Amino acid sequence: MKITAALAWWDERPSDLAECIRGMANIADRVVAYDGAYRRYPNGTAVSDPDQYAAIRQTAAEVGLECLILTPDRLWAGQLEKRTYLYNAAAINSDWVVVVDADHIIHADRAAVRAELEQTKFDVIEAPYPVPLNDSRPMIESAATEWHQTNSGLDAPPHRLLFRALPDLRVEKHHWTVSGLKNGKKVWVLQSDSFKSALPATTLVADYEVEHRFLFRTKERVLAGRAFCNDRTMVVEKTGQEDDVPGLPEPVFDYTTLPF
Repeated sequence: MKITAALAWWDERPSDLAECIRGMANIADRVVAYDGAYRRYPNGTAVSDPDQYAAIRQTAAEVGLECLILTPDRLWAGQLEKRTYLYNAAAINSDWVVVVDADHIIHADRAAVRAELEQTKFDVIEAPYPVPLNDSRPMIESAATEWHQTNSGLDAPPHRLLFRALPDLRVEKHHWTVSGLKNGKKVWVLQSDSFKSALPATTLVADYEVEHRFLFRTKERVLAGRAFCNDRTMVVEKTGQEDDVPGLPEPVFDYTTLPF
């Protein structure tokens, strides 16, 4: 059985990337990391600093993870495009894909988790998603969105961040709506607009959780994320999906309003 961690990153602190990679070793055999910002992200670039590449490679080597880093030659249209490429790259020669953001740290009993995955008939795994507070600064300097503010310091609802490496994975409409093919038919892997139509998921008996440390990002990254999400709200209202498309107005970044 092979488990691949799929990391979408851009312009992160090398120390955060290293901690994220160490957490992956608690479940995965390999990491596939895709660089690059989105066209509608403030001051986005296609390529991150070389120190970030070094942090990923060096930490992966230290913890025994195979490592593949992919670099785009242009800005991504958005999360839908980037994550679709990433998940399909991670699914190659894999049995399971773990979705990991740079502010995620996986805590798990590796042997027990992998033993359960070998036996389960489910295609999707839910995991606890605790959100630790950052007491070093006010909440308004840590939360990029209302969702971040509302879920701070809580065990957020379990998240579907581990699924079988199905063919033709696609991130559609929203970054959390992912489809794939099972027995030749389209299925919703993480969720669709209605949870009722998503594949059934299970929670593992073994210890497995994903710590979401979004409140510990730099102030600059929090503000950029807030501006991006405010613009994304406008894009969804106009197009019904999140990615940049021809005909949209140029972004006017709002760094103050907390979007949902």
